[in-house]
Amino acid sequence: MKNYLGFIFLILAVACSTGNAPKGILTEKQITTVLVEIHLAEGIYAQRYTDKITRENYQEDLYLSVLKKMKIDQKVFEASLLYYGKYPEKYKPVYDEVLNRLNEMEVKSRAKDSILRIKKK
Repeated sequence: MKNYLGFIFLILAVACSTGNAPKGILTEKQITTVLVEIHLAEGIYAQRYTDKITRENYQEDLYLSVLKKMKIDQKVFEASLLYYGKYPEKYKPVYDEVLNRLNEMEVKSRAKDSILRIKKK
């Protein structure tokens, strides 16, 4: 679990194949939520790394904490990434939604920061 972001993009590169979703695969809604949380964890990691307040397993700990918080087994998550990676037509809408949610969060955060700056003046 060293670098899920790299792993995610690697999975996207997997060739398309056909078949039904096996048991134990996260739904599109579930994997979307997990991926949003993982990207937020990536942001936390990037900030800690920039601040040099990190240790070797910090990033992995963040990923595992996301899965624990969401009560998702690591193997189920990894199998789900592999599954969706095989079916880009299913994974693209999931990832589009992940990006939409992250963008919405960023817009809300910037708006809140702007309001706080105005109030301080």
